[in-house]
Amino acid sequence: MTTRISEVIHQWLGWCPDAHARVRKAEVRLDDEAFVPSAGGSFKDRAIHWLGLFRNQILILALWFSVVGILLSIFMRGIDTPLFLIGIVAGSLLSVFQGIRFWKTMNVVQESGAVFLVTLYDKTTIAITILVAMIPMFVSVGAIPGTDMSTLNSITGGFIFILFWWLLLVIWIWESTTKRHLQSDGLMLSLAKES
Repeated sequence: MTTRISEVIHQWLGWCPDAHARVRKAEVRLDDEAFVPSAGGSFKDRAIHWLGLFRNQILILALWFSVVGILLSIFMRGIDTPLFLIGIVAGSLLSVFQGIRFWKTMNVVQESGAVFLVTLYDKTTIAITILVAMIPMFVSVGAIPGTDMSTLNSITGGFIFILFWWLLLVIWIWESTTKRHLQSDGLMLSLAKES
């Protein structure tokens, strides 16, 4: 009778209750860093590794904001080259300031290990960010003579266009100098594990 029940279960489910379970041994590595192969492997593994590198994340941001800056300047009013260049100068100043902050943080990562990216935002950085964010408000209420929202679009376009390129250059110089690569998961900045 038991044999007949086992046969019926096996027939319905493809499984036999009398069979012995197979035990698989899995290797468990306790590392504080995830290991992703940089060469070989599937396309998905290589893409995840590529996107995990900090410089590539900044490259994507730089390309995205460059396109947005140009489109903002062209389609909102038509590009006003002198104002666009003023925006590039202002964006360069902020980007170089952020690059200096990141250089110090990257040195801390090399010496002490992973760092929260939130630590980059101190009182000075927050004050500068708020000041820059308030400029469109001042223009919209007419507090800055000789400007209006249409001229602000070209300045903002230039500002957005250049914002991440100087930071990318700083990261590239740091990685070339130290012969190390940085990785980020969005919250933490750490050294990429060498494979």
